[in-house]
Amino acid sequence: MAPNFFRPYLFVGLHILGWLLLGFIMLFYIPLTWNVILPEVFWLWQIIILVLLIILFYSNAKIIVPKTIIKNNTSPFLAWASLMIFIMQLIAYFYSSQTNVHTKVSAVLGFTKYRNPYFDNYVFMLTLLVLGISTSWSMLQYWQKAAQHKQKLEQDKTMAELAMLKAQINPHFFFNSLNSIYSLTYSNIEDSRNALHTLSRMMRYLLYSTEGERTTLLKEVEFLKDFIALMKLRANSKLTITTEIPEKLNDYPIVPMLLLPLVENAFKHGVHATDKSEIIIVLKQNETHLEFEVVNTFFEKTSNSDPGGIGLTNTIRRLQLIYPHRHWMECGVNQEGKYQVNLKITLEQ
Repeated sequence: MAPNFFRPYLFVGLHILGWLLLGFIMLFYIPLTWNVILPEVFWLWQIIILVLLIILFYSNAKIIVPKTIIKNNTSPFLAWASLMIFIMQLIAYFYSSQTNVHTKVSAVLGFTKYRNPYFDNYVFMLTLLVLGISTSWSMLQYWQKAAQHKQKLEQDKTMAELAMLKAQINPHFFFNSLNSIYSLTYSNIEDSRNALHTLSRMMRYLLYSTEGERTTLLKEVEFLKDFIALMKLRANSKLTITTEIPEKLNDYPIVPMLLLPLVENAFKHGVHATDKSEIIIVLKQNETHLEFEVVNTFFEKTSNSDPGGIGLTNTIRRLQLIYPHRHWMECGVNQEGKYQVNLKITLEQ
């Protein structure tokens, strides 16, 4: 909250500092390096130019550019810029003719005559400079706002997709799990009780730990373990599940439901009713660096459908948005003919 609170003040401060720097160059640095006593009309003219440049800068950046260039209408902008150059030259000529400032300064500097009394190169260059900087600044602000708006839309979209993903998991997964637990009550009461406890823990995680933008790695991994445990109840004898998840992990913030779609897709696309199937899930951690690997049997007859599914697409999009330049992900059929997903991610501390 603190950076956002001070941001407007920093913005105003940078503008004030920029104009103070330009004013210092115009009023002190350049004139004082000449080592001569300049007439008062010169100092007044410098102040007038500075004020006019400030007005030109903000009127161009805040009014003209948003109504012309940003709306892909450059002709009015060029007409405005030409008009401003002409008006600045007209003001310079009027002031010079009334005060004879250029002749007085030329005499002090030892020049016999001011070169062109009808065209002020100094004012022309400053006008072009201010128009160029203000136009660039206005366009940069527009692009930043557009990028922020796009990012906000992407975040809203991914949050909606996450909510949809949770909604998809809740009814189907829990309904099938309850059926499996119900069947288990006939053969093993203790296992059915443990399964119910696992299911209630997962529901608690979905309800209370995934509402914010971040959860913890330990909670996410525990949810993953519970998911795998319940999927084992529904698995047939043809499926082999191998998991390598460390017992001790360093806890760091992580976006919720990031790893689950990778595992869910393995069970969804890598299990066959009659053929032998295998799912391998490996998790490794080195401080903030997390490596996650999921391998499942790939069946050629289902190759027409995307073995990654919407969950994998959603995960890739969330990674690009939330962990830019801090993740690496590769998925596809490996040399052994199995579908493999490898994810490396650097978590925030």
